[in-house]
Amino acid sequence: MKDKIKNILSNKTLVTFIAGALFVMLFLRQCNQISNLKQDVKFAQEDADRNLNNFKAAQDSVTILRNDNGDQLAEIRSYEFDLSKLQESQKDLTKKYQKALSLNKDLKEVNSLISAELEIKDSLDVTTTTETIDTTTTKITFNSEKDFGNGNSRILSGFSTIKYDFGQFKVLQSEFELKQTLSLMAAIEQGEDGADRLKLSTSYPGLVIKDIENINLVNTRLNRQAEKKSRWLIGFGVGYGINLNNDQVISTGPSIGVGLYFSPKFLQF
Repeated sequence: MKDKIKNILSNKTLVTFIAGALFVMLFLRQCNQISNLKQDVKFAQEDADRNLNNFKAAQDSVTILRNDNGDQLAEIRSYEFDLSKLQESQKDLTKKYQKALSLNKDLKEVNSLISAELEIKDSLDVTTTTETIDTTTTKITFNSEKDFGNGNSRILSGFSTIKYDFGQFKVLQSEFELKQTLSLMAAIEQGEDGADRLKLSTSYPGLVIKDIENINLVNTRLNRQAEKKSRWLIGFGVGYGINLNNDQVISTGPSIGVGLYFSPKFLQF
């Protein structure tokens, strides 16, 4: 009789323990669903913000300002493209960057694509010297040197050999060499509205910034691949909770364990 009662109590204890374990699993599963929902909402919001930013960037044009030194400063809103969708929606746009910069096909490890269209309008103050070669031939030497500072300079040198023959001037030979150094400074700055903007500046007086473009590249697929996955774990655990001992008696208290665990995806949060 005592054994029968003991078995009944043991079975009841086991059922209670299993019911408690199921309750905990269901609770964790609910927490996981809530966590997944929050993550889906986050990704959806990021996609919406990105699309809105790109729409505004498409409507934006280059703004030409002057910095504190009076140098030309160009500014434009940046695009933001998702690498996982880039080949589908922006293949033609990114192709020119891949070809010009020898980038890999999927633009892996590329953070930004930046381009600038520049035009140089300049006038020269040239110094000339003449050298008589013979009674009909003269060599004219040209020279112009300018140092605009901050790594910007222009040097023009050359000559022309002119001959007066039968009442006409003839150019026998001309050679010119133009050497220029241009310094550009660029930065991607986040504005007060949270949008990135490309800024490009130069102190070269004859340079005009016609157009600039910046494309920030993000990889949301990589972020989503880093989501929870079912996996086996080997671990050491210390905790306090409900324990089922060898006598099939439920008790509460501290526990220490080492073992092989399986963590299903739906229980992670």
